[in-house]
Amino acid sequence: MTRASRRDVRELRRQAREWRRGRADTTLMEVLSDAYIALFATTMLSAMAISAIHQTRLSIAASCTTSECSDARFSSAWVCLTAMLAVTLALARVLGPVQVSPAEGSWLLATPVDRAAVLRPRLGLVAAISALVAAVVGSIASTLAGFDPPAIGLVAAAAMASGIAAAMLAALAQPRGGWIVRILAWILGSATWVALVLIASDIMPSAPTSAPWTTSAGALVAGAIWIGALGLLIAGARNLSRIHRNRLVPGGALLANLSGALAGLDLTMMYDILVAQKWLIRSTVKPVRSGPTGPWALVWRDVIRLRRSVPSLLILAGSVVVPYLVHTVDLGTLVVLAGALTLFATGVPLCSALRTTSRNAGLVRCFPMPAATVRGACLVVPAAVSLLWAVAALPAVHAGTSATWAASISIAVAMGMTALAAMARWLLAPPPSYAQSLVSSPAGGIPPGLAFSLLRGFDVLILATAPILISPTSTGALVSLLLSAGVLGIVVRRD
Repeated sequence: MTRASRRDVRELRRQAREWRRGRADTTLMEVLSDAYIALFATTMLSAMAISAIHQTRLSIAASCTTSECSDARFSSAWVCLTAMLAVTLALARVLGPVQVSPAEGSWLLATPVDRAAVLRPRLGLVAAISALVAAVVGSIASTLAGFDPPAIGLVAAAAMASGIAAAMLAALAQPRGGWIVRILAWILGSATWVALVLIASDIMPSAPTSAPWTTSAGALVAGAIWIGALGLLIAGARNLSRIHRNRLVPGGALLANLSGALAGLDLTMMYDILVAQKWLIRSTVKPVRSGPTGPWALVWRDVIRLRRSVPSLLILAGSVVVPYLVHTVDLGTLVVLAGALTLFATGVPLCSALRTTSRNAGLVRCFPMPAATVRGACLVVPAAVSLLWAVAALPAVHAGTSATWAASISIAVAMGMTALAAMARWLLAPPPSYAQSLVSSPAGGIPPGLAFSLLRGFDVLILATAPILISPTSTGALVSLLLSAGVLGIVVRRD
């Protein structure tokens, strides 16, 4: 780049900076007031969270009396760190991790500007967020695992460096599409699943009676991880100029869409955005012709979608280990709540047809059948898979509830139906009505029902599992089944 072109770049950046600062409409007092409120809220919520974590640690330590529970508690900290790295890599691949908004990509990066200088602060922000989240996860996992304070600090420091390293590795792979990051994320996810299986099977290292490391050894390991993380950070900063604009804009657009959905507290919209991004990347599929007619045609389409969503099926099948893990740590009847929550979280991808028909009322009117029939047909495959998942978790339910086998079978079926009702409630619930009068709040006027939109699905889980948690018998399972059937009937027949 010549001296004249460098002068033009500096001028362009100066104009952009003046444009942003010249349109600032917030006074200094307003900034200080907002900063004080944010600091006070962060301090208060952090104190509440730390107190809750400490109380949870004490209750777990009091209830965890067997050697199997102690071993599982010790191993869970390392499993959480491995899962955290897998999730970090997956999110970094989806979002970039380095990204710009579509406007910046069109009018700033299209000019002869130093791209690395523009993207360097964004890379630093990604590294800071990854480090903060990893440190929080490492601290919570090691605290609940019963580590001593020095060990908690060392684990948090190592987790912070590992989070930075994972994000920077994704940044290095971003110019080439990130396929290496995808493979590594699946490897770490598979390792997490294997570790959970070993914990549930009581095949894991025994918890040491004393600290598993000395302070100097732990500091040495954490320091080595930090050196590697800083090396990846420097390499990622030098690699920024190689990232093409087409690799930067999609992540920024996706993040803006997700932020808009989160501002409206609409988790279903966030899910729709992620699904649209997934199929936009995949682009095309091989069409399948012929099949049954009537409502069974919708069922057959769902079966075809299962063949196209093998990763979702693998995740759903692997999540069966969660009820067994909950039983291993001696949580008793909570195995039912954990199983229903896990099935709800991993089974939503099965409801693609239900999601599509619930978003497009005009499409439903094109079918030669009532809307309730269409929704019922879209629930056949999710119901079948949910029952199969519940049957696979039956031994854990039987051991956790200490019920007879007949009662355990009914409890497992009720658990599967509860998760299915929660999925239907989450996908078929109407959006907040902006036509009604707004409710006054400190954040301004909000539509009625917006504050409770985050509880969709989870309210059904708590409502339908409460009878089993109170009475883990056939009677409790029958009440839970009736509640789930009532919820399904309401959401399916709603106009």
